[in-house]
Amino acid sequence: MANTAVKAKTSASTSLPSATTSNVEEPTKTLKLEDGLTLYTFYLECLAHGSYMVCHEGNCFIVDPRRDIGIYSKYLQDHNLKLKGVLESHLHADFVSGHMELHKRYGATIFIGEDAGAQFPHYPCGDGEMLLLSSKYAIRAMPTPGHTPGCVTWVVVERATDKAIMAFTGDTLFVGGCGRPDLVGALNPDLTPEVLSKMMFKSLREKILSLPDECLVFPAHGPGSPCGKGISADLSSTIGKEKETNPALQIDDEQKFIEFNTTGLDAAPQYFPSAVMANMKGADDLDREVENVTSLSISEFKAAMGDDVVILDTRNAGPFAAGHIKGALNIPLGLGGGVHLEYEDGNFAIWVGTLIAPKAKVLIIAEEGKGKEAIERLGRIGYAQQIIGNLKSGMKTWIEAGEPVDKFDKITVENADTIRQLQAKGYVIVDTRTSGEYSCVVRGHVKGSINLPLAELPQSCSALDRDKKYVVYCLGGFRSAIAVSLLRQKGFDAVDFVAGYDRGILAKGCEMTTAQPDVCDKAKAAVQEIKQTATKTSAPLYSTSSASSAQPTGKSSESSTQPILNHKKKSRLCAIM
Repeated sequence: MANTAVKAKTSASTSLPSATTSNVEEPTKTLKLEDGLTLYTFYLECLAHGSYMVCHEGNCFIVDPRRDIGIYSKYLQDHNLKLKGVLESHLHADFVSGHMELHKRYGATIFIGEDAGAQFPHYPCGDGEMLLLSSKYAIRAMPTPGHTPGCVTWVVVERATDKAIMAFTGDTLFVGGCGRPDLVGALNPDLTPEVLSKMMFKSLREKILSLPDECLVFPAHGPGSPCGKGISADLSSTIGKEKETNPALQIDDEQKFIEFNTTGLDAAPQYFPSAVMANMKGADDLDREVENVTSLSISEFKAAMGDDVVILDTRNAGPFAAGHIKGALNIPLGLGGGVHLEYEDGNFAIWVGTLIAPKAKVLIIAEEGKGKEAIERLGRIGYAQQIIGNLKSGMKTWIEAGEPVDKFDKITVENADTIRQLQAKGYVIVDTRTSGEYSCVVRGHVKGSINLPLAELPQSCSALDRDKKYVVYCLGGFRSAIAVSLLRQKGFDAVDFVAGYDRGILAKGCEMTTAQPDVCDKAKAAVQEIKQTATKTSAPLYSTSSASSAQPTGKSSESSTQPILNHKKKSRLCAIM
């Protein structure tokens, strides 16, 4: 190994900006090994996203950062750490990354796979290139295409032995699953789910399984992420444990793996392509975008309303039902972070990006004091720029001013007869869970209900009879709250249950069935027609060639200050001083 000097601590002259964002929380988990190697995990539950700071001898790398970088700034400052670089596992589709803001604020080089297609200043890493962390540890780039062609797993290794200690697997290997293969096809038709599944099969077997059993695994996502299926609630694992429990690693036949990897996938949120574009170019400063959104008086808010504007009410379901602006879409803000969400807290930004188009104009209604948080969380998926403004002081001022409101009663399931009584009165019971949840042999579904998954409801509701009345439910009440507001927005007579399926229906002994779904065929046909006529990006954003055409900068403009040294195993060591 090349003998390269490394500074142990940040120099006294280094200036570290303080955190600027409003919500700066503690890391979800801190892992410290005996020799001082430290890993901070920052898990953002509302996006099911994990980012990391791996540190040793006063140096650190940040892996797959979220867009609001205040938490990383805090830890760099509090622990006197020198940021040596930002590691991106790929161009993310489900959130906008903070790599460019970290680059601008700290001068940190962004490292990403050479086939990723990045269009921002970066260092494109090839297979086996080594990034120097400290005198004892380096980080090896290991290409693992499959989720996208440019995915990279970053492996922390001991320099003396090349032993793998931990792997940041991005969207290649999740705990309990692997990355879905169907997101790139909308951007490049040549990269079909079958093509990418073949890449994934090879990556898992030739690269991931080459790591030792004791190697720690830290993925970019946890349960609730739209980037995979069957993801475990565990935030980390080991290669050995995944060998034993992860179905993606237990299929040895390529064709069977392709079938496994291309089926059972929920609909991808519509914001994914726009998030990829933002990450490809590098996003602007989030704080500036948040500050540009103004609070609007009632008269200003009313003047901004229109048929082409979405009124997004981010309050919880109860206050929304008690009084809201007619036509508003209710997606509750819930909690912003933490490692566990209650049923009612949901995935706010993901559902906004699923149901609201990336270019749609949006007006925000929030609980008093929550407007900035709502805007910031929308900025995490690249939606802050399309927000016209938020209603000053929320619905309180609107109601006090005597402005018109719409309201409805939520239904409480009193006993096992409640559902039958509703159906006898002509109500249609709508289950907004996924088709997999609906047909689950363990929980089942309400007998006589129809399955209209929330992600497809804007299209599938066109098949419903407007002369009928509807009662909506989901697992815990979050998705049904969104669904009932969407149905009412479109003119349907719809209400939902106070609690969801588990606590409000099953717990009361209501009749359920595990039979195959009573899915509305007309609704399925409506969704399929929308999918077939959806427009696609004309120019491919991903290249199937090994040399991506989307790298105008080649090696990063900072690479002249980063000597590339020969490695004894013909890889290269990039010493970031």
